[in-house]
Amino acid sequence: MIEFTYSRTDVPALAGLHARAFPGFFLSGLGPQFLRQLYRGYIEDPTSIISLARGQDGQIIGICVGTLQPLGFYRRLLKRQFFGLCMASGLAAIRNPRALPRLFAALAYRGDIPAGSTGALLSSLCVEPESQGTGLGRTLEENWRAIARVMGARAAFLTTDADDNEAVNRFYLSGGWGLHDQFVTRQGRRMNRFRYELTAAPEGERPK
Repeated sequence: MIEFTYSRTDVPALAGLHARAFPGFFLSGLGPQFLRQLYRGYIEDPTSIISLARGQDGQIIGICVGTLQPLGFYRRLLKRQFFGLCMASGLAAIRNPRALPRLFAALAYRGDIPAGSTGALLSSLCVEPESQGTGLGRTLEENWRAIARVMGARAAFLTTDADDNEAVNRFYLSGGWGLHDQFVTRQGRRMNRFRYELTAAPEGERPK
């Protein structure tokens, strides 16, 4: 079920998966074009860490994505896909003009690694609604960490909402992530930042 192969042809399916997994969330509200640009960036960047699952019919049913170099990744994404992101952002602004401040913040995003720290960033974990609660999310997340170790990361970070988000926070705490700190965004959202210490991967190790 877990895959190590993917290509740019998977981008539309990944954008659709994200929208179904996170209905009503900010990124989903930016529309399919914006999501396609985002997932194209993950698929094409050599620092991406991707754990992907397909069902028996070959359709993608879950993905956990992030990057080994958060600062460089988002800078390259904006530079490499500038026109595509601008077009997608224009369509998103037409759909929801009130989202413009957060849209500009998304375009300027540089990752949520604490200042002075290094490590991989887990950006998103998506599972098809009908596959949620099956343990697939945990498998994807654990495999993502294994890939990060093999790629040389010694720590991993992620951020998620601190309020009205108990299930997600419990999920990461139960998986061994520790609360690193909390911060408040410019929009007033209180965020939890989690950290996972990754030991050095044995030579020749490959994620399962």
